[in-house]
Amino acid sequence: MIPVASSNLPLTVRVGGLDFAVRASAARSTFGITIERDGDLVLRAPADAELSALVDWARARAAWVYRKLADKDRLVATPVTKQFLSGEGFDLLGRHYRLRLGDEPEVQLRDGWLRMSRESAEAGRGAEELIAWYRQEALHWLPARIEPWAAKMAARPRQLDVRDLGYRWGSLGKGERLNLHWAIMQLSPSLIDYVIVHELAHVDEPNHTTRFWAAVRRVLPDYDQRKSRLSEAGTSLWIPASVRRIHD
Repeated sequence: MIPVASSNLPLTVRVGGLDFAVRASAARSTFGITIERDGDLVLRAPADAELSALVDWARARAAWVYRKLADKDRLVATPVTKQFLSGEGFDLLGRHYRLRLGDEPEVQLRDGWLRMSRESAEAGRGAEELIAWYRQEALHWLPARIEPWAAKMAARPRQLDVRDLGYRWGSLGKGERLNLHWAIMQLSPSLIDYVIVHELAHVDEPNHTTRFWAAVRRVLPDYDQRKSRLSEAGTSLWIPASVRRIHD
C-alpha cells in the first residue's frame, strides 16, 4: 500500500533506534506495525495521522518489535532441513511419521507410514508435493476444528485459505477470510486451537488490545501457556527454503 498524496507523514521514521518505512492510507483508522519477511519494519497509519502520535505509538511498542526481531533471527538461524529418503520423519497434528518411498501416485498416510512416490522424491519434487499434501489435509481437517470456536466467539469467518504466510501462523484477510499457514498441520491440535482462536478474535478487534486478549482468554484461559509452547514448537517445524515465522 503506497502513501497517499494527502498524507503529511514522512516516508521513513526512526523510533527507539529502529528504522520504519511509513505507509499511510485513507482506508486505515488505526496504527499498525508489520515485520516483513526480510526484517524490514513498516508502520501503517491513517492518512490524516499526526506524526507525533504515530511516533509515540511506535515508541510504546519498541520493546515488542525488538523481541520479535530477536525471535526471527533465532528461527532463521536454525532452519529444520529434511531429506526425502525413506526413514525421514515428518509431523502431522503433533504425531511423528516416517517417510516411505514407493510407487504411490500421490502423498498419503497409510499403515502408519507417510508414503510418497520415489520418482517424485528423486526428481526433487518432494517438498512441493508434501506441502500440497499438508494443505489438502488442512482444508479437510480445519473446518470442523474451527466451527466450535467460531460458535463460542460468535465470529464466523466467511472463507478459509491455507497457504504460505511467511512468518505468520495466520491472518484475517479482507471479507473476514481466515488465512492459515499450511505448516500448522505439523502442530498438536491444542496449539492449532490457539492459532484459530487468536485469528478469530481479530474479527471484532484488529489490534492486540486489552479487549482482544480478553476475548482470547474467555475461550482459552490458558492461552498464555499455549502461546509460549507455540513459540517453542515453531523452531522444530519443517518449512522449506528457511521460511520461518513469528507470530504477532
